[in-house]
Amino acid sequence: MISLDDIDFVEPAGTPHSFDPELRQKMVQEEMATWRQIFQEGVLHQICLARDPDYRKPHQQFVERDGVTQREINYVPPKPWWFEQDGEVFLRLNFGDREFVLPGKNPVIRVGKLEDLLPTLEQLHILVSMGELDEIIKNMVIVSQR
Repeated sequence: MISLDDIDFVEPAGTPHSFDPELRQKMVQEEMATWRQIFQEGVLHQICLARDPDYRKPHQQFVERDGVTQREINYVPPKPWWFEQDGEVFLRLNFGDREFVLPGKNPVIRVGKLEDLLPTLEQLHILVSMGELDEIIKNMVIVSQR
């Protein structure tokens, strides 16, 4: 049985700072299924990228042509969540293709060797579907003031 204890978090998701902690908690809980789905989709893209470095995912953008805004689908490579440091591979958890990293928001997992990356991503995918990462996801969510 896979558990969260099998994952080597070298940098956990910090406690979120909030203008109104109770409102933040309510907003995150109401949307937890959506947050879980977004995160799981990101993990799935990472799994595909780890299996095939040429993998491309659909990316929607809006373009203006002849004064009319139209939706266009392009296929782009996802940005890898993993990086190498001092000979070890690490995985920074994220939502989608967010390019900025907020200290304490993006937990980091020590993967070790590159060949352990795919099994780690697959474990994460299973744990997310079981709801085991909900607390981590909750801490990663950025809720802005309404």
